[in-house]
Amino acid sequence: MKRFHTYGIALFALAAFLLSGCTDSAPSGPTPSLGGATVTKYVSIGNSLTAGYQSNGLYASAQAYSYPNLIAAQLKIAGATIGTFEQPTWPDPGNPDPATGKAARFVIISLADPNNPIIGPAGENVTASQPSNATTLLRPYDNLGLPGALLAGFMDTTGLYQGGFAPAILRSSGGFPKSVYQQILLLKQMGTTPDLVTFWLGANDVLGFAASGGVLPAAGNKPTDAAIFGGLYLQALGALRQALPNAKIVVATIPDVKAVPYFTTVNPKIAPELAALNVDLYYQQHLESGVGSGKTRLTGAYAPLITLEGAIYAPLIGQATGKFYTDNHFPALPAGIDTTKPFGVHPQNPFPDALILDSTEQVMATNAVNDFNTAIKSAAATNNAQVFDAFTFFNNVKANGYSVAGETYTTDYVSGGLFSLDGVHPTSRGYAIVANQYIKVMNSSFGMNIPYVDVASIPGIPGPLGKYIAGKVVPSIPSSAFKSFERVFGVGQ
Repeated sequence: MKRFHTYGIALFALAAFLLSGCTDSAPSGPTPSLGGATVTKYVSIGNSLTAGYQSNGLYASAQAYSYPNLIAAQLKIAGATIGTFEQPTWPDPGNPDPATGKAARFVIISLADPNNPIIGPAGENVTASQPSNATTLLRPYDNLGLPGALLAGFMDTTGLYQGGFAPAILRSSGGFPKSVYQQILLLKQMGTTPDLVTFWLGANDVLGFAASGGVLPAAGNKPTDAAIFGGLYLQALGALRQALPNAKIVVATIPDVKAVPYFTTVNPKIAPELAALNVDLYYQQHLESGVGSGKTRLTGAYAPLITLEGAIYAPLIGQATGKFYTDNHFPALPAGIDTTKPFGVHPQNPFPDALILDSTEQVMATNAVNDFNTAIKSAAATNNAQVFDAFTFFNNVKANGYSVAGETYTTDYVSGGLFSLDGVHPTSRGYAIVANQYIKVMNSSFGMNIPYVDVASIPGIPGPLGKYIAGKVVPSIPSSAFKSFERVFGVGQ
């Protein structure tokens, strides 16, 4: 069998705007104001997207550009008297990977060889595993985004659905309440009742399933049941509205998983190679663990989507290798697997299910997102909440790009400027763009004139990028680098 030669992913065709700020000013408009409203306390509720998670980590220099923190700054310009918007802040280099104790965030380690860019964890020793303001802030945080949280995590007091960062953010061991909802009630009891709330939960109820390639045993290898999700969302928003009857609430829908580069980057680079070699990719279909019954050229409607983690193993297609099983510490090869056969082009050594979202899994994810978004809009209407339609926004960006301040952003991995190195969470500028979408809803729904964030003033993707020569290459990402990323979504726990 001819060895599958080095081919690539156009990951780092980075435009000059990623190295320096644009010169255009922020969108202008009427004199900033709250339109006669009063905002004295703004609280954000959500998951990693709300927390400002970026490139597989929480770290201060990125958290400064979380969309809630950016919204808070613009609210003050418009006249809000919210004081300091408090976030749980991990000093750079950021939160530790629980497995290594070192910084989990992805960085561009080397571009010295343009044919072999290296991405991986920052790797610096991390001495603190708690936010720098965990002991000094004697009230709940204003940013209550819990990376890894499911929708059920909002009212959960057990920690089962809250994600691994909940102890540090909720600080329940320090005497604070054990759920996000209870922390909202505590703020009210302390005389600082939130009068503006953004609520963006539910993405992890499908993204964990998708990020795992549809293999998520703890969740039954499927997204959250649609009926359960609908009931939980109505309960959560109803409880929030009951606690805050006069608050202005903006919720967000869930983006299509196929609109984020974690799922869309690898296929366009592998498909031409398969065609050139006149071979099919053999892969495991949903929940297969041994012989793969799937066969594809990665073309056509609902073609299997190889995840960004799968890029690690894509260069091995055609080789006699069992690297996937070694990297993931399988005690023995699954029944039917023969690693002396060429990887990915033989049914006995197929591309693993955990690295691919097949047509069945895509339909499951698509149906879940559609059902969830229907439930979100219905619950919002019932509870007098406004909606930022993130699903439509990101799909439009995928189809058409998004232009602001003289630059066009796309959903391409890294080079698009919108998504960070983990392929799921936005860059700092991406979060600024998200913040502006929330602000648009607030302005149109509440009669406010909150100025937009000046996207051009926000840092782009960090260097070193100056010596990089654009090319079609696969980055070298250690397989272990994705383990911390997967923990955010409950994969492998």
